[in-house]
Amino acid sequence: MTCPSWASGAQIVIDVGEPKKTIVEDLDALQEQTGIPFVHITALTASMGHAYRKLGELLDMPTEAEALAAYCDRVYARTVEIAGAVEKRNLLYVTGDQGLNVIAQGSYHAEIIDLLGNNLAVVESPSSKGTGNEVDMEQILLWDPEVILFAPESIYGDVKNRPEWQAVTAIRNGEYYEVPFGPYNWMGFPPSVQRYLGMLWMSELLYPEAAQLDLYAAVQEYFELFYHCHITRDQFDDLTRNSLGA
Repeated sequence: MTCPSWASGAQIVIDVGEPKKTIVEDLDALQEQTGIPFVHITALTASMGHAYRKLGELLDMPTEAEALAAYCDRVYARTVEIAGAVEKRNLLYVTGDQGLNVIAQGSYHAEIIDLLGNNLAVVESPSSKGTGNEVDMEQILLWDPEVILFAPESIYGDVKNRPEWQAVTAIRNGEYYEVPFGPYNWMGFPPSVQRYLGMLWMSELLYPEAAQLDLYAAVQEYFELFYHCHITRDQFDDLTRNSLGA
């Protein structure tokens, strides 16, 4: 028999992320059912600093929270600066074991893709799921991106050998990359603060002259701040093995 969640002794339950349309009603119902306060904190990439400050307030850890919040504010501001200084490249972020799911423009999961690129994946109803919207090869060819980012466990490894992909500009020119994974997907699956690693990586990958970034040093800083661990050069190279091109 599974004990109810409130048997854990929790004094508060905090939901962080994208607010669903029914978030207020849902959390009110859970609060009434359990007698425990439920709080939602919206965490968009643009407001992650605020989210950490609110967490610090709720958990009585303002000093620790401010360190994380200040980092988020700084990295986001720099990413916005880079995005505003370049001609954005036409790209797709694809997922799925056939590479035929796209993270659509305007969706929650596309925040950093839309910020740093011209996301060609314009669909009628952008999915709120991390797997994105399913499309077909004909649509990929019509979009014809100059850059493709493949999700981990997609078809990056053998896409160049697949005849149906040979006419895509990104594949033909070798401008396709696998999103780093460790400890989670750097593009946000789940969509968390890990996306800040994605912003750093995309900035350096797509616009190195504007970014002027030592990516290894930047990733080191992130791991030490958020995970309290040191990442070696070998570990970094392993994480980004298929992610930075030649």
